[in-house]
This record gives sequence, C-alpha cells and structure tokens, in this order.
Amino acid sequence: MTWRRGWTGLLLGLALLPATAMWAGLTDAELLARSDLVVIGEWQGAATLELPPPTGALTLGVIRVNEVIKGDPGLAIALVLQPAAGVPRSSSDLIYRRGDRGLWLLRARPGAAGQFLVDHPQRFVPVADTARIDALRAALARR
Repeated sequence: MTWRRGWTGLLLGLALLPATAMWAGLTDAELLARSDLVVIGEWQGAATLELPPPTGALTLGVIRVNEVIKGDPGLAIALVLQPAAGVPRSSSDLIYRRGDRGLWLLRARPGAAGQFLVDHPQRFVPVADTARIDALRAALARR
C-alpha cells in the first residue's frame, strides 16, 4: 500500500508542474524572412466575432502601431488572429495583455488580407529588451 501512495504522490506532483510549450527556435534571418510586417506597437486587446459557418467564432486582437519597420508605412493598427475565446486552450497558445508594448514580427494570415498571426514566442520582443530590438532592427536594415 505504501508504494501506491508514493507513486500517487509523485504523479500528482508532476501533474501540478507548470506546462511548457515546445517551440523550435528561429534564427534572426528566418524570423525576419518569415515576417510580413514588423512594427513597434502596443497590444490594445481582443474581441471575439461570431461569423456564419463555416468560419464560426474567431478572436481578433489589435496592435496600435507606433512605428512600421517592415511593411506598409501608413499602417495605424494591425489585426491579429488568435484562438477563439471560450474554446479549450493549448499550452502553446500565446496570450497577450492590454498594454504589452514592444517589437512585433507578424506573419500574414494566409487567405485573409489585413490579418496577421503571432504564432511563435519570438514574434514579440518586449520594449524593455532594447538590445534585442536594436539587433533585429540592424539585421533588417542589412537586408
């Protein structure tokens, strides 16, 4: 009986550890090449839209653009598709909070003009990480 209690405790302890997503790292060259829009901006929030089938519900986040580094220089906002609110979340889903500011390396959503994806953790660099932002700016300027 004691060994069962020990294993149960171990399994319960492992189940309570924080889950982490597995991401393959991207080089700066890959990240910049795969980014259609690179901006300095601030996450404004997100809203869920109910669309007719087959689309259904989708959540669009909004980034207020302060500076365009790559892409349409006249852009004031960027719309970012996220997993729909209310559906089960994966540990790999990236969640942003209103006020998150920094460098956003956005990928165009295939088949949806004007919508973008932040589908990798390296696609957002917080404003406090000035060295990383400067390095990405310099790499982009060299292209």
